[in-house]
Amino acid sequence: MQIDEFTLERIQSLYENLVELNLSDSGVHPYRLNELLNQEQQQELLSIELGYGWTNGSVQLRERIAALYSNRTSDNVIVTNGSAEANFLMVMSLLEKGDELIVIVPNYMQIAGWAKSLGVKVVEIPLLEQDGWLPNFELLEKSISANTKMLTICHPNNPTGSTLPLEQIQELVNFAKRHDIYIHADEVYKGAEFDGNELPSFADEYEKAIITCGLSKAMAMPGLRLGWLVGLPDDIYKTWQCKDYTSITTSAVSEYVANIVLEPTFRHQVLTRSKEFLIDNLNRISEWVDGNSWASFVPPKAGGMAFIRYDLPVNSTELAHEFRQELSVLILPGDVYGLDGYFRVGIGAPSDHLEKGLERISHYVKHKYGV
Repeated sequence: MQIDEFTLERIQSLYENLVELNLSDSGVHPYRLNELLNQEQQQELLSIELGYGWTNGSVQLRERIAALYSNRTSDNVIVTNGSAEANFLMVMSLLEKGDELIVIVPNYMQIAGWAKSLGVKVVEIPLLEQDGWLPNFELLEKSISANTKMLTICHPNNPTGSTLPLEQIQELVNFAKRHDIYIHADEVYKGAEFDGNELPSFADEYEKAIITCGLSKAMAMPGLRLGWLVGLPDDIYKTWQCKDYTSITTSAVSEYVANIVLEPTFRHQVLTRSKEFLIDNLNRISEWVDGNSWASFVPPKAGGMAFIRYDLPVNSTELAHEFRQELSVLILPGDVYGLDGYFRVGIGAPSDHLEKGLERISHYVKHKYGV
């Protein structure tokens, strides 16, 4: 099997722990366990037996997750080691050689890369900045063939932070229904909408939706490596069979914490903290863009990142390496999304961290490129 290098993850894996200021992350600055658990819960955590649990996730946790969606039960849920494993299992179990997968790009390209390695034809439908990073439904209709099995979208979008208006969510659902295909939606940034109105899940709008989600991004707990898939019971059972060949089970410690933080009131508190954090930093980066004539962006509506267009005579990967080597600042180049001329900045970092990194970038660009 040949699999393409996952350039986004490779760049972060190589360098994020070697720089002073990592602005490449797309999540919210993470919690510490003692911020989440009271003293009684901390003692309970210490007494957990570190054995195997349910290999598809405990019944209690799957019921807790199912309650986040309309008309779903524990049979509609599998718990995974992060949303990355959820994506992996979904592709493994539901796509086959000869199938076609429509990928709305830019996107987190794990699914596309893994699907290609299995002989799935990947058809990319671009979002364009001039359209507000929203899909073109004429292109979508032209992309359908007899072999199309699934459409995948990251919503809210990575890296642009765009969100679909409610009428476009329904239009996408109607498109999938007409052609009887799956919609896969990566919803790891759901709950971090800046206007305070959490968008509906595609699982609430379409029976054949398959949802990837987890605690890493909007919930600010990436170290727990706790994710999930929501879908039709038969499809979820297929992913469970595949999980026997991957990690088998998730961490008993992570499941204990997940049961606590996904309680509705607690989840609301976590997401409120995330939105306050992100909105404050969005204001900071908006001011920074306004003060740098070579930079522009469509302000994100959700999530932990801003996607910056730049007007400089340099490739985005080269620019990212310049910032890393000269400034000890890591940003993510647009090349990893197939969009040179852009870079992604995480706005979930501590505000002083973000400000310091942006200040270094401004100073460097002014002196090297004269703008």
